[in-house]
Amino acid sequence: MTLTDRLFRIQLKTYNFNEMKRNITFILIMFSVLQFSCKTKTAEITEPESGLIEITKAQFQSENMEFGELVLASFSDLVHFTGNIIPSVSGQAQISLPVPGVITKIHCNPGQFVSKGGLLFDISGNEFIDMQKDFAESAALIKRLKSDFERATELSNDNIGAKKDLVLAESAYNAENAKFNALVVKLQNIGLDISKIEGGTFYTSYTLKAPMKGYVNRIYATIGQYVQPAETISEIVDIETFQLKISVFEKDINKIESGQKVEFQATGNKKEKFAAKLISVGKSINENTMSIDCLAEIENLKNTRLVNGQFVEGEIVVASDTVLSLPKTAIITSENENYVLVFENETDEIIFLRKTDIKTGRTNNDFIELTDFPGSNKILVKGVYNIQIE
Repeated sequence: MTLTDRLFRIQLKTYNFNEMKRNITFILIMFSVLQFSCKTKTAEITEPESGLIEITKAQFQSENMEFGELVLASFSDLVHFTGNIIPSVSGQAQISLPVPGVITKIHCNPGQFVSKGGLLFDISGNEFIDMQKDFAESAALIKRLKSDFERATELSNDNIGAKKDLVLAESAYNAENAKFNALVVKLQNIGLDISKIEGGTFYTSYTLKAPMKGYVNRIYATIGQYVQPAETISEIVDIETFQLKISVFEKDINKIESGQKVEFQATGNKKEKFAAKLISVGKSINENTMSIDCLAEIENLKNTRLVNGQFVEGEIVVASDTVLSLPKTAIITSENENYVLVFENETDEIIFLRKTDIKTGRTNNDFIELTDFPGSNKILVKGVYNIQIE
């Protein structure tokens, strides 16, 4: 081997050794940087030795965090229901004719308020005219029959007339008197002056009046329509008698009783809530829905904007108590587990929190019941979700 070859090999070995040294140095540097970065990131959140979560006081203030304590809050056991608004049995009326006839005029409109005795419909027809004629004839006839009966009585008392004639006169008079009195009642119920009819002055029509105050719900008749007494031509509803008809499922029957509080809202309007009190619990089950019907009295009814037949939903408060609880904002849920962040200690710049498991129960609008609560009076109740916890 020549001297030149030996020098080339020595240089090659020297080059390979230096390159390897530089590679090893680069790897060690990168490993140190990564290790330092990981340690720095973890330090911002927890201390591995203590298991505490740490936040800076600057972060506490900028995120508007707050500490709080366990509070006593009211919780209720509720039974859900659906139902609708109905008037009471004395708060609605179906309008029909006392005498068949033809509608000649309609004085009201659907949704219109009418007072008791207010005008609804004008009715005319042959039956109405014939009733007046029968009354006038009966009024004239009864005068003669009464005179015959009185004369027969006098003759009988003087032992002149036959007993049979007295019985016949009395029977005819009593029969006609019954017919006369019946016609008087019918005509007076219609609102007619019977003295005019008795004198031969007949009415061409009569006016049907409202039997109660309220709002005209529906009108089923039209002008010119012939109507029989059995037909309903209108409905009146008194909104001041509105009550709540609710349906409760069979499984909840044993939980409810009269006097319990009720909260409900109209279907589709969750913002406006109303209060009521249960006044009646049904005693039979609807086979189609497997539920029972109950009634509730609506509180402050005059200040509500409910309408007849409106669908509602709500809850019956079957029990209520006061228990220890926390605001919903204080509780973090992760993988079906609930926990809170409890104050542990602090330094000039750092606040240390401990993650503490809890067990929860019922919820209301703002609070959650605690069935197993931490032994601390200082819990983070606001800004919890601003903390990144691993």
